Amino acid sequence: MYQTSTMSFLWLGVAGTLIWTLTEYVLHRFVFHYNARTRTGKHLVFLFHGIHHDDPKDKTRLVMPPLPAVAMVSLLYLFFNIFLPAKYIDGFMGFFLIGYLIYDYIHYATHHFPMKNKVARYLKTYHLQHHYSKKNDKYGVSNPLWDYILNTVEEKK
Repeated sequence: MYQTSTMSFLWLGVAGTLIWTLTEYVLHRFVFHYNARTRTGKHLVFLFHGIHHDDPKDKTRLVMPPLPAVAMVSLLYLFFNIFLPAKYIDGFMGFFLIGYLIYDYIHYATHHFPMKNKVARYLKTYHLQHHYSKKNDKYGVSNPLWDYILNTVEEKK
């Protein structure tokens, strides 16, 4: 068992949640909205995410099922383990997973709850614009950070 300083722990928190936000954006933009060319590919993309766009209020299509989630987290753990020293990987992954849970809660809430506070209402409006505008933009769900950095806040003309 490794021990880290308070400052290292805080940096792991910042890094883990920030890398989660980038992962969320990349997965949503390039995997969930992959422009498949084959019939099988289109079917898989539809099953994986397109069905959620067809029926955004379906409560059964908002959270990744446990088995694929565990498989994906295991692969990400191995990937991040390449870059992080052993004493930091568990803390980093803990915060990364907290970022994922926050994303899941925000995503579920944007589809099923009235949002009372200003930030929550903004996130709900932002995400629902992604669903209903017929544009290819606004891929951030828990936050718009990477949409602003990568210029996908509004679809390019």
